[in-house]
Amino acid sequence: MNDESSPPRVEGAHYPERRSGKDRRAKPTKPFSWSSLSGSRKHIRRAEDREKHRFVDVYSTGFLVVILVVLCFSLMDAFLTVQLIAHGAQELNPVMAYFLEMGHLPFLMVKYSLTAFGVVALLVLKNCTLWGGRFSARVVLLAVPFLYGMLILYELFLLRSVGATFLMGAVY
Repeated sequence: MNDESSPPRVEGAHYPERRSGKDRRAKPTKPFSWSSLSGSRKHIRRAEDREKHRFVDVYSTGFLVVILVVLCFSLMDAFLTVQLIAHGAQELNPVMAYFLEMGHLPFLMVKYSLTAFGVVALLVLKNCTLWGGRFSARVVLLAVPFLYGMLILYELFLLRSVGATFLMGAVY
């Protein structure tokens, strides 16, 4: 029997129920409150919440590392693309070709901004499924550094095949 001071027990559970009965999630967190800035939800714990609530407000340092690696790879890709263009290659992406014609700085800024937006969107949506439930955004986000690494290796191979040499960080 429960009295007023002890929390109710859940049938079959070996621990006391800690929930008060009032659903705090009925009212969403304000976007510019202390709770939204400091956060406390790192993952979705309850099975019934996994279908309704897909967003968390605290991300692991592992995801920070993934995003930093992707952004560094994006900068390397931009640098290697410019070097390949200097050796006679063509940019096949028409959007990036347009910005490359405007100059190296607009090309770099747009490439970096699009990449940053993409990985942040994947991070925020990491608990959502994509392509009809075949993949989660988390899997896609974790695959991006591998795919970028493969692209960079391919670009290095292309530069080597045209006889470009690396000397003190520059390609000649």
